[in-house]
Amino acid sequence: MSDIPATQKAVSRGERRRWYVHLALLVTLAGSLVTLIYLSHSITLHVIFGLAFMVFVLFHLYQRRRTVASLARQLIGASPRPKGRGQLAVSDTILEILVVNVFASGVVDAVSHHATDLNFLATVGFPAGLIQWHKLASLVLVGYVFVHVTRRWKRLRRSHVR
Repeated sequence: MSDIPATQKAVSRGERRRWYVHLALLVTLAGSLVTLIYLSHSITLHVIFGLAFMVFVLFHLYQRRRTVASLARQLIGASPRPKGRGQLAVSDTILEILVVNVFASGVVDAVSHHATDLNFLATVGFPAGLIQWHKLASLVLVGYVFVHVTRRWKRLRRSHVR
């Protein structure tokens, strides 16, 4: 049996649960991408991973309900912004909008049984493969998630649930 070093604090149950949700978010997002890229003939697995990602987004928002409410009040100007928290509010809001956009585009594609093209993007010079709404929305989300995770990587494992 070994002791925990004085410089390392024990991980609380809340931190562990939050880490599991973070890990599940990353795994389901990666699974959604990998199944689409490598198993393009089976859209079912992509949909399953995508829906699992959405479920974990809801868990994540539930875990952060107080923070989300505080950030929402800051965004509408109902409470003063503590220093540095305004950027977090804007970043989280953008992330939530991107997730909803990907979900909405996926639902529209599923209902219509084909990819929805944004033809106006072709007129401004977008490559033909990037004029599909769901594909473009997903690429933007993945890029933003990459930046979001890399900027918070050190705090990701030890974040507190409030």
